[in-house]
Amino acid sequence: MSENDISYGGQAVISGVLIQSPKGWSVAVRNQNNEIVKYFKERTPLIRRKGIFTLPLIRGIGALVDSLYVGYQALTISDEIYYADEPEPSTLNKILNYLFIVSFLSILIAGPRLLIDLIDTDQTSKGIYEGLLRGVIVVLYIYVIGRTKDAQELFEFHGAEHMTIAAFEDKRNLDLDNIKNYPKEHIRCGTAFIFLIVFVSLLTLPFIPTLNILLTLLTRILHVFVVAMISYEILKLNFKFTGSLFSRFFSTPGIWMQKMTTKIPSEEQIEVARVAMANCIKFSENTNELDEYLDNTKEVSNG
Repeated sequence: MSENDISYGGQAVISGVLIQSPKGWSVAVRNQNNEIVKYFKERTPLIRRKGIFTLPLIRGIGALVDSLYVGYQALTISDEIYYADEPEPSTLNKILNYLFIVSFLSILIAGPRLLIDLIDTDQTSKGIYEGLLRGVIVVLYIYVIGRTKDAQELFEFHGAEHMTIAAFEDKRNLDLDNIKNYPKEHIRCGTAFIFLIVFVSLLTLPFIPTLNILLTLLTRILHVFVVAMISYEILKLNFKFTGSLFSRFFSTPGIWMQKMTTKIPSEEQIEVARVAMANCIKFSENTNELDEYLDNTKEVSNG
């Protein structure tokens, strides 16, 4: 792979953007003093290292672990940058937050099946209904939280991330006026995974029998890895055959979903995404061609 063939992806974080490549990841955040602060961490994804996570299907688990790990690290960094001047949350608050997250995920994972089990129908139908209900719950959740101010800002940074990546991939041009010409939706956005969750669930959940509450939770947790394995292979085929009927079948719902999860960003938000992009390119491609976009920014020590 040549340097110019490096693929970039990312996500929105707290008041900023994460951009990652096969060689590492970069975060840029606009703090409460209106300063853009950047950070880069060198890291090779599991699926690009030698070992079991390069194997078909298994690499889907590697991609899931990579996404969760880097996403969590980036959110932590962005939180520390944005709230640097505010008091540290108490240990009790942190524990309560973790308990809320675990409880919410447990309900999301096992709840649909427990509700469907109240319906007197056959096993196959229950699996199909469970898959559809999961999709409805996720979409409704995104719609509801999308009405909040914080989520609106997050969706705007999400749009800025897409526009910046698209501008670079097209012309390697990160001028502000050029970035603004690109759509806020991107074909490689992870939002497409929501549709794949429903699609793969419809194929696999009918084969999982009704069990007690604990076993239902356990089997659904394991099912997450099954979904990741199959979905990753579908996504690889999707990108390989871009423009085909197969690709449009899986990409179009993802683009529709991005109408909810992305918003038109401000110029200030695009500037933050541009710093994250330029910083990631600088270290990933060992180039100084975009250093002009890193001027007047601060850097967090990679310690």
